[in-house]
Amino acid sequence: MYPDIHLNGQPYVRRAVDGSVRHLPDYIRGRGSSIINNSSRTARIYQKDNHLGRHVCVGRDGGTIGDPRSNQLNDTTHSLRNNDTPCGG
Repeated sequence: MYPDIHLNGQPYVRRAVDGSVRHLPDYIRGRGSSIINNSSRTARIYQKDNHLGRHVCVGRDGGTIGDPRSNQLNDTTHSLRNNDTPCGG
């Protein structure tokens, strides 16, 4: 997860095998502006802590959201869930 659109800035890196995050670290919490998922699991980024609120799903194996403004999630990222459920499922 990057603090700027189009994968710019110092990223927050989380390995899918480390599991989900109910409360993102303060330096990226509420600042996520683009996402790339290089894992074999899907990643869901949530607008609120504890995997609540609006979310966006980032597909596995290189799925990217370069500009989440169209999803109304720019700078509102608060939690992350990694799992095997496909996006849209």
